[in-house]
Amino acid sequence: MTPVVRDRFGRPVDSLRISVTLRCNHSCVFCHMEGIIKDGKLRELSPEDFGFIAEVLRRYGVRNYKLTGGEPLVRGDIVEIVSQLRPYAYDLSMVTNGSLLKHFAKPLAEAGLDRMNVSLHSLREDVFRRITGGKLKPVLEGIEEALQYGHIIKLDYVYLSWNKGELKDVVNYAASKGLDLNVIELIPIGMSEDLYSALEAGMNPVLRFLESVAVSKKVNPFQNRPTYTLPEGIRVTVILGYGNPYLCAACTRLRMTPDGKFKTCIFDNDNLVDAWDAIKGRDGEGLTSKFLEAVNRREPHFKFEGE
Repeated sequence: MTPVVRDRFGRPVDSLRISVTLRCNHSCVFCHMEGIIKDGKLRELSPEDFGFIAEVLRRYGVRNYKLTGGEPLVRGDIVEIVSQLRPYAYDLSMVTNGSLLKHFAKPLAEAGLDRMNVSLHSLREDVFRRITGGKLKPVLEGIEEALQYGHIIKLDYVYLSWNKGELKDVVNYAASKGLDLNVIELIPIGMSEDLYSALEAGMNPVLRFLESVAVSKKVNPFQNRPTYTLPEGIRVTVILGYGNPYLCAACTRLRMTPDGKFKTCIFDNDNLVDAWDAIKGRDGEGLTSKFLEAVNRREPHFKFEGE
């Protein structure tokens, strides 16, 4: 097994979260674009570029990849991206809003995608549209289609003041399909302070509900995420991403922007390491240097007192 590179805080870096595009066919009210600031350019790496990246980084222990956006499925070549990464990935997953999933479910399965997260922020058409700007029906149809092709699906539900009354309904829907669920805390990136105040709902009700119904609880080693097993057998993970040093202490993830910049943290835009030229020039040593520089720049955004 290839040794995994560690940052200055001793945290291993074995995962790369890649934003393959900033384009999206939804307009979620809380969208943070993975913390990426648009600069007017829309350069995107090619499928072959991603294959080169994964071939090089495998030598340094990076074997887990998550594709995100924007919306990954607006890229017509997303299946080829998955195919390029597949030979080098131990775990290859994707985050999608699900609106185009019905069309891509079969080819993604054939390309070897391991699993996917599908955003489902409401089961009510009016609330779903208010939150996402999209339609609920194609998402539900996409989930059904993906299940037909054997995809492992986890639902993502951002807990807001607008949808907090649907927590039990979303949990019940997930249980009815045998799907695990992430309940995600809203983080104040990409929105005004007033909007954040209007949408933020507080996660204590979520934790109290899950504590009351779960048959067991454990802490997921990745980002120290509390995970509850319900009587129906599904697992519900709570992602507390803001002001949480426990999450940062166990983060093993580096990020990459659509135009080939390593990003050390969703909250940090001061430590971007531009690897575009090395990637396009198929310069393995240059890409290695950029990767190791980004790893060295990583630090927990939320630290324990005195750290």
